[in-house]
Amino acid sequence: MNYAHLVARCLMSVTDLRKYRKKNSAYNSTRCKNGFRRSLEENERSPLTIRNYLCDLDAFIRWFEFQQKLEFFPDLVAAVDLLEYKRYLSHSLKPQSINRKLTTIKVFLNWAMSAGMIPSVPKIPKVVKENRRGIRWLNCTEQHALLTRVEQGGQERDLVIVRLLLNTGLRVSELCDLHWSDIKITPKKAILIVQSGKGAKRREIPLNNDAQSALIEIGYYKNRGTVIPIFVGQRGQLTPRGIQSLIEKYKGDLEDLSPHSLRHTFCKNLIDAGVGLEMVAALAGHESLETTKRYCEPSPEDLALAVALISKEE
Repeated sequence: MNYAHLVARCLMSVTDLRKYRKKNSAYNSTRCKNGFRRSLEENERSPLTIRNYLCDLDAFIRWFEFQQKLEFFPDLVAAVDLLEYKRYLSHSLKPQSINRKLTTIKVFLNWAMSAGMIPSVPKIPKVVKENRRGIRWLNCTEQHALLTRVEQGGQERDLVIVRLLLNTGLRVSELCDLHWSDIKITPKKAILIVQSGKGAKRREIPLNNDAQSALIEIGYYKNRGTVIPIFVGQRGQLTPRGIQSLIEKYKGDLEDLSPHSLRHTFCKNLIDAGVGLEMVAALAGHESLETTKRYCEPSPEDLALAVALISKEE
């Protein structure tokens, strides 16, 4: 939207705005969201990605309509609106969440332009610089404490979930979607197949001895080859929210513990073991090496160990 268009929008009378909305009803928010959803599905985005995009888009539309007192249309969105939205988000969200929402809006507006709804995409605000060390992983002592706590006070299923997350780096949605047919354990090879990872991408994760024994303990040989979900509760297949609650139950004094922090721990353990970035990215299903590089940044423990190496005192 150019400057003249923005000024014209500001000077519109109520009558003019009603006429404008009626004229452009083909592009109202409901039709836009439906079209955007179809585009995401056609591009084989995962159900979780689609749900997140639509949720972020809904939030922006609600904010826009409240601020402008106008029904949402893509060509009413100006660069100044996006800048104000970024400022609004900064009051309550972390940089990672703000950047995700800005990315959603960018993807949506690019789609709207390709669909002929807008002539060009307004300038998207620069992403918020993230503190890379803001991600949470567990050190060796914390990993041992967590495993001990689950082993002493939890179900066998819970222990397997924690062991699998630490040894495969699965996203919580990928863990919930696992079926016994996705596990292949033979004397020569053991793999876990992620059928639909982020971006609907399939990948194979080799299973180390810890992961293999965990799966065997809860019935691999009895259930192998079946399409039965591996992790179930009283109400059926476990959900991401159910896994999050499960991990929270064993939190104890571990701060910011979540299923995703166990995924971060998997990646950090690989980096500390000398595994290359490309291999870590492939195992974790990262689309960019920039994501993987976060785990190369030293932790407080790494820094303490480094200075201890030059100490003259024993």
